[in-house]
Amino acid sequence: MKIVKARSIVAAVLVLSVAAVAPAQPVKAKPVDKWVSAEGVAAGTDEKARDAAVAHALRKAVEQACGVFIKAQTKSQDYKAVYDKIFANTVGYVREHKVISVSTDDEKTTARIRARVSTKKFEKDWAAIAHTVDQENNPRVIIAIAEAVHQGTGGPTHTVKDSGAVQGKVEDFFLAKSLRLMDRQTSADVTKRDVLLAAIKNNDKEVAALGARFKADVVVTGRATAKYGKRINVGGQALYQYTGTLSIRVVRTDSAGLLVSKTFGPVTVNTLQRAGGDDKVLAKLGEEFAPKLLAAVVKAWRKQVHVRRNVQIIVTGMDYKAWKDFRDEVKKVRGVEALRLRDITESTATIDVEFQRKTTDLADILTELKKTQLEVTEITANRVKLKVVTKAEAETE
Repeated sequence: MKIVKARSIVAAVLVLSVAAVAPAQPVKAKPVDKWVSAEGVAAGTDEKARDAAVAHALRKAVEQACGVFIKAQTKSQDYKAVYDKIFANTVGYVREHKVISVSTDDEKTTARIRARVSTKKFEKDWAAIAHTVDQENNPRVIIAIAEAVHQGTGGPTHTVKDSGAVQGKVEDFFLAKSLRLMDRQTSADVTKRDVLLAAIKNNDKEVAALGARFKADVVVTGRATAKYGKRINVGGQALYQYTGTLSIRVVRTDSAGLLVSKTFGPVTVNTLQRAGGDDKVLAKLGEEFAPKLLAAVVKAWRKQVHVRRNVQIIVTGMDYKAWKDFRDEVKKVRGVEALRLRDITESTATIDVEFQRKTTDLADILTELKKTQLEVTEITANRVKLKVVTKAEAETE
């Protein structure tokens, strides 16, 4: 051990000595900024259209400056997800820019710019986003699938139990793909049985609320049905035929939004014995459609990292007149693509907004409106709850 240690010290001394006497080699610095010219176009001729045209030109400038790097990433598995997310922050890579000209023609606006783009920051952010995109596309999940093997006069009767044949197969597949199942341990105030009961009632809001208590991002609920079909003869042998179908709904917990609604099947199983065929067809359902179900969940989840997101706005203390003032002001906000009033019930307005940036950015904008003074009371990834601040409340603050 002493000899090895001594050799290590000698080696270190030699390395330091060589470094001391060797002449310093000039290192050619990699350019971190690049000036480019770009052109952007947007529909309309007002100030909002001008902003949109400049924003489009800035995106084109970043794509042009970082084109070689972007092209090298196109073969990566998560290229599209990373691409969409990184271009949500186009302005973050432009050190400075100059608007050379703005022109309008045929109800459209064209902006020409000159921009200095930070290619180093772009590549660094791309690497960081690529590292985390797997987590963003890997939601925390609850799976609750009710199964029916008995046919009543009103149709199949779905039983409520914590683990059935289909659910077990689906959970095992999801776990094998490293998804996080949040319901393997019972929560303090809710069980998976509660989720199943809400799912059978088709109550997405209740399903979402129960899923949120598990700290899950999405809840996968379903109804698996096994049904005896008929007896068939093959080569003198009697076989009993069963069919199975699986209906799935995937609900986002923060807004009760429906992400996926699909039906899989039917599948068929032939068995030599009359008993047990329903269990076999349910197991086949889980094995055959778990991969397709996971693909549907991930595809829906990826929409959350897209440039445009749907944000639900809930405002208490808002009547129809206040809504009109709110609408007229917000629809002019940069980044707002669409604004839809869903309902006003007991002075509470529910509004859907298509927005191009983060939910927190939208919350900041809403609290700075001039006509309607608002205060944020709750915020999640895709929902903002606010209340209208009255003049009396504003004066007391």
